[in-house]
Amino acid sequence: MSAIGRRLNLGLLALIVLSVAGTAGATVFYQDATSDLRAQNDRLQEKNGELRSDLETARTHLQENRTQLRELRNTLDTRTQDVDQVAKELDRTSRQLNATENQLAETRAELREREAQVDELQSTNRELDGEISDLREERDRLEAEVADLESDVETLRGERDQLQEDVEDLEAQIETLEADVAELEERVETLESENSEMESDLETLCSQEENAGKPACEGY
Repeated sequence: MSAIGRRLNLGLLALIVLSVAGTAGATVFYQDATSDLRAQNDRLQEKNGELRSDLETARTHLQENRTQLRELRNTLDTRTQDVDQVAKELDRTSRQLNATENQLAETRAELREREAQVDELQSTNRELDGEISDLREERDRLEAEVADLESDVETLRGERDQLQEDVEDLEAQIETLEADVAELEERVETLESENSEMESDLETLCSQEENAGKPACEGY
């Protein structure tokens, strides 16, 4: 780019020299034009250096952008894999959700069944509460009867104890009477024996002739 600018400047210089060749101030003008062209050439070289620096900077930026592009593509590939993984996970989660919803429906049906059983049990419980109340009343009535019977038993026990004492007294009296009866029977036997002996003696006496007509011997 610097060589092209240099050739253009030389051509321009030649034209300027030819156009002013016929004048008296051609030399001075040439010197001024040469100075201007050199200054312009210096500026162009400086500009060319700046452009080269900008070009290197642009190349560096381009390389950085390419590197960043590769990184972005790698990141995109990673994100694509992540998306595929997430899609698979989403599909698995959807299947789990469907299974969970089915299980939830079954659980709700079972819950309704359990609620029906609870209602039935509560109804049965109310019936049992009524029966328990009736049984408690019956228990209270029976306890009152038991208390009355226990009182009667205590009374009967007292009467029994009194009767037992009476029986013991009667048994003692019976034993005494039996002893008296035995004694009387013994006395009766003794008297009967004595009476038999007396009758035998009387028969013996009445069998004698001298006693046959006596009143005491009548019947003998």
